[in-house]
Amino acid sequence: MTRTALVEENVLPDTQFSNLPITAEQLCTTALDQARHKMILPYRAYDLPLLMARPDFVEYFKFHLAVGLAKAIGGVDEHVQAVHYFDPNLNPDAQTETAVPLDPTVNLLVVVASNSAALRSYLTALDGYLTQAVKELPSPLFATLYSLINVMLVTADDIAQRRGYSLLLDSIYTPTRRLWAR
Repeated sequence: MTRTALVEENVLPDTQFSNLPITAEQLCTTALDQARHKMILPYRAYDLPLLMARPDFVEYFKFHLAVGLAKAIGGVDEHVQAVHYFDPNLNPDAQTETAVPLDPTVNLLVVVASNSAALRSYLTALDGYLTQAVKELPSPLFATLYSLINVMLVTADDIAQRRGYSLLLDSIYTPTRRLWAR
């Protein structure tokens, strides 16, 4: 850990940034393996291009990528209190039978004790490496992606005053799922 990181609380150690390409690749590989494992037995043997064409596999992949991201984000900054996953296109009360187009974005709501420029910088860098990693997957859904993760930071004050994105925590139309908590 650098001397600056020990003195300033809003500075992450340089080692967190130097490992980002490896972290992104590991997150992607692990999420692919876990998504394949969630498929029913005959589909597990399919080649990756065939699996990536299936909406259920893509949703499993996004979810397991979110789980890995939650652990990575929670482990890098002590200000992170909880990480929630949500899909704004998913409405559990929808009465329509029409399929919603797949959105490759991984949406996370991160509860923090205080906002940190270092955490935002880390998230931006991690998003860049993850976006690059998923662009290499055999899927047109990810090929033209500009940004893979959408992270919204909310504080305990935001939650107490019920403002901004913190309202998603109690939403019945866009339910969140807690993936990680301190």
